Amino acid sequence: MLLTHFLKERHIRHDIGKGGSMRGFFLIICFLFQSAPSVAQSVRDNQAIAIGPWLIEAGYRNGKFERCIMSRTTEEGIEARLTREGGGLTLAMTSPRWRLEPGKTYPIELVAGAVTWETKVAATLNTVRVPLTEARFNDGLRVADILEVRGAGSAIRVPLDKSAAGMERLERCYENNMRSTETNPFIAPRRRP
Repeated sequence: MLLTHFLKERHIRHDIGKGGSMRGFFLIICFLFQSAPSVAQSVRDNQAIAIGPWLIEAGYRNGKFERCIMSRTTEEGIEARLTREGGGLTLAMTSPRWRLEPGKTYPIELVAGAVTWETKVAATLNTVRVPLTEARFNDGLRVADILEVRGAGSAIRVPLDKSAAGMERLERCYENNMRSTETNPFIAPRRRP
């Protein structure tokens, strides 16, 4: 699409028509070589799978796989993200309306179905984040209909429809991408018993 735009530019068409075809050709080739790596990177990074209201995608930094992210936005405009990375599972919630104290921790109560877990969230200006280290809570999160985050000021409800399938896909995303970064196509794979 950008190439078509370049070709339609008056000065390039004008140069091509007056014997400057080599210069026009050179400009197009330079443009293609500069944009090809960034286009390839953005296509890979923007591949996401939707499962119900959840969007699941792999996250890369400098071309290297780092994490898989499962996210959705509630009706109140709060983005809830579950991130699977080397350290395990993390819950983050962001709202453009929040004005939090960066670096501060807030006590909360997380409720998923019949499972309750008291913990603390770390804050930035408009985001709270908590590592999900409680196995019993994580299991409850997979089968619950609603995640409720209770703070001192209010309770935030995140619908968990299709979250069991989403969390399964999140884990598979992480395992598949970790496996692909650890392979070497030039040697025979190890045989495991």
